[in-house]
Amino acid sequence: MKKNKFLNRLSSNFHTYKVSYTMVLLVLSAELGIVGNKFGTLYLILSFLPILVWGLLLSNDRNNTDL
Repeated sequence: MKKNKFLNRLSSNFHTYKVSYTMVLLVLSAELGIVGNKFGTLYLILSFLPILVWGLLLSNDRNNTDL
């Protein structure tokens, strides 16, 4: 299956800037968690999405797939 250009570029950028992407996604998750404590459950559920995206990008990293 051929990868989408956007997903291919995102995966390539994640490989290059892994620490930056990790910090941005973790900060986004923390901010949504803080907002969720004040405004409700929807933001608490959304706070898990950046962690999920980070996990998917980390598991699809080139270092793990290249032999």
